[in-house]
Amino acid sequence: MSIAAPIAVAIGPYHHHHRASPQLMAMEDSKRAAKEEFCRRVAMMASQSQPEVEAAVREKMLSLAGSARKCYAGDWTIDRMSHESLAEMMFLDGCFLLQFMVSMFPDDPNAPPELDPLMSRAEVHTCIDAIARDVMLFENQIPWAVLQALMEMRPGVPVDRFLTLMASAFHVAANDDDDKAASLSSGASATTGAGGEPNDHGDPPPPHLLGLFHRRQVGAAHTQSLRVPWLSSRSTTAVELAEMGVKLTASKTNKFGDMSMEKRRRPWPWQLSLAPMVLNNLTACWLTNMAAYEACLGATQADNFAVSSYVCVLSCLVNREEDVKELRGKGIINSTFSDMGTLVFFKGAAQDLRVGHRYYEVFQALHKYRQERWLWIAVHSFLYRNYKTIVTVLSIAGVLAGLFKTILSLRHHQ
Repeated sequence: MSIAAPIAVAIGPYHHHHRASPQLMAMEDSKRAAKEEFCRRVAMMASQSQPEVEAAVREKMLSLAGSARKCYAGDWTIDRMSHESLAEMMFLDGCFLLQFMVSMFPDDPNAPPELDPLMSRAEVHTCIDAIARDVMLFENQIPWAVLQALMEMRPGVPVDRFLTLMASAFHVAANDDDDKAASLSSGASATTGAGGEPNDHGDPPPPHLLGLFHRRQVGAAHTQSLRVPWLSSRSTTAVELAEMGVKLTASKTNKFGDMSMEKRRRPWPWQLSLAPMVLNNLTACWLTNMAAYEACLGATQADNFAVSSYVCVLSCLVNREEDVKELRGKGIINSTFSDMGTLVFFKGAAQDLRVGHRYYEVFQALHKYRQERWLWIAVHSFLYRNYKTIVTVLSIAGVLAGLFKTILSLRHHQ
């Protein structure tokens, strides 16, 4: 799976050698401005001088350099970096990430943008989407422990509000206002649990910002396991589901992990629910990187492949442009790509992805539906494929019946 390189800001050591490019070099100045603002804010709260705060933060970053280095796979760029260089990089990149979140949700929304240390810079306020894209790249992360240490010195960073705003990029237009309202009304409580401590569900601290974003997009983990995973060799597309009488519908939670094939009440005895999403260049990039993160996690935790399973299910459902149209019509996919472009994305993204039990559950339930409802499927498929012809025949029959009745009435008068 190809993982895109950053185009606006490089975070962490993997793309350190790319920082000499003009686009990424411009953002290095913004990082230094964010560091200055961080030290100024902490100095004001702690009643210390900025040089004292900067020295204390640098010392803290240096103490984390050894553990931070272990978070990255062996790479010649990282191996050549000293602890001091790595600590300085974490200092700059961490301050930039936190300040970017603060700048997106300033304490005073009415404050002039020119007073903001980041939004006042052209390379930032003209590249918001590109920066948002880059901070969720799998190879563009720094350890959460670094962000946690910085947030302990500078409390009040609106991590949850920021992630809520990022999540709204996946949601269809009908949900955008609700998501933005939730993010703007969350207030001071939005940072609760953002420091990386286990939450009410007992989840451990995330490894990085992408890991936290992935956790909120997937939803609660499914802990049950399948003793004998079974996968049908028969492909079932979105159009075929409609022919079989399976209702394809958008789930209400917008969580990629909440996919299900369930028995429902009549007239739709079975229903396949999938999270609705907006597909564009930004969300396609995030989907790919969340799947890459799952591949890195492997099977170390229960059901780590929720996003990968979601992508693979959609890949199975689309074999033709008509299938994409069916998904659009059911509100599952709202894509800025063409029907063919959407088809190509899911087919390409699903290659070599590992799947979890959610994926198997869907196809096991579909196999069970085929076995139990074979007669209903045959009847419904015939009616679905020929309903236009049936309606036409019934209309003609109605006209003929009316005409015949009129003739009989005239003959009766005579």
